[in-house]
Amino acid sequence: MFLSSINKKHLLPSAFAAALILSGCGEAEQTTQAQSLPVDVYTVQTMEVPIVSNLTGRVSATRRAEVRPQVSGIIQKRLFVEGSTVSEGDQLYQIDPSLYEADVNSAKANLKSAEANLYTTKLRADRYRQLLSQKAVSKQDYDDAQAAYLQADAAVKAAEATLETANINLAYTKVYAPISGRISKSNFTEGALVNAQQTNPLTTIQQMDPMYVDLGQTVEDHLALRQAMADGDVRTTDGKAPVDIYFSNGTKYRHQGQLEFSDVTVDETTGMVSVRAIVPNPEQTLLPGMFLRGAIHEGTIPNAVVVRQDAVIREAGGLSYVYIVDDHNQAQRAVIKIGTEYNGYYVVATGLKVGDKVITTNLQKIRSGAPVQIVAAPAQGQDGAANEAGAAAATDATTGTGAADKA
Repeated sequence: MFLSSINKKHLLPSAFAAALILSGCGEAEQTTQAQSLPVDVYTVQTMEVPIVSNLTGRVSATRRAEVRPQVSGIIQKRLFVEGSTVSEGDQLYQIDPSLYEADVNSAKANLKSAEANLYTTKLRADRYRQLLSQKAVSKQDYDDAQAAYLQADAAVKAAEATLETANINLAYTKVYAPISGRISKSNFTEGALVNAQQTNPLTTIQQMDPMYVDLGQTVEDHLALRQAMADGDVRTTDGKAPVDIYFSNGTKYRHQGQLEFSDVTVDETTGMVSVRAIVPNPEQTLLPGMFLRGAIHEGTIPNAVVVRQDAVIREAGGLSYVYIVDDHNQAQRAVIKIGTEYNGYYVVATGLKVGDKVITTNLQKIRSGAPVQIVAAPAQGQDGAANEAGAAAATDATTGTGAADKA
């Protein structure tokens, strides 16, 4: 009994001290957790990112013909409706053919005269050939007869060429459409005098389907894309890049075009490389000279490291950085280099790796080395019904609103 009383006297103070120590540790742990900033995180991953270049440019016709007269004369008739669609070979104008019909008749008469002279000289040459074999004429007379025959034959050929030229000029009095397309207004009316060497066209025809869209791309972007394709960082399909067309008001054009070619020279005044797309235009909605924007899908970046745009902090000097959570649940600043953007993400060239936990909320309160606490959505109950708070957190994750922001 005596020993038991002594042990109780010694044990009671020891137990009381141990309780005080445990209580102090619990309070310190609770204080640390209370000081940790609640945050939401995005785990860095990879995805296939399309490369889209948004460029501006203008529409031009795939074929454009300025109709000019090839002979001089007075316009007698205009045989088309301005602004209508014409087909290749349709007659557009009739120029007074009187002078050219007379030239044809004169050329025909000259040809007949040359053919008659050829006939007599040929008979003489044949007759002199027989007489020469009988030594009835001199060799010189025979040579002169042969030369006269050859000259007469050449005169016939020249007369035939003159007749053909006269017929061509007569045909040119009918002005035909060289291509099919929409015809513009007529610059000359009936009764106007036109010349074969004039600079002003009678009218203009433009083929409206398909159409060209000429876009401008900076030299830097053009060279960077070519280098990425050469290094295998960009993947293309069939070597043809699709192009989406947008009007100046932002409306998307219903037909998609294809990249036709890139120019081999740089415009010295703008420093841009011309990129041409060919676009269907069956409804003739696109008009020459129209200002448009083109989105060129130049390829894809496979396995690109991406980060959400709302997690990136960008400074005025061009520096970009994010905050990541380290193994000690502390926020650490990471400087990154970002590239193209896609669907709410930035492609990260350097500074992050797959699996890094990037902080997306409470960014204005975070400093490097500050303790943080990752806020996770509560798990579902065993009965399969979603916890009300978990559903709210899932909704926030979908809309981009973090639970930590609410905290």
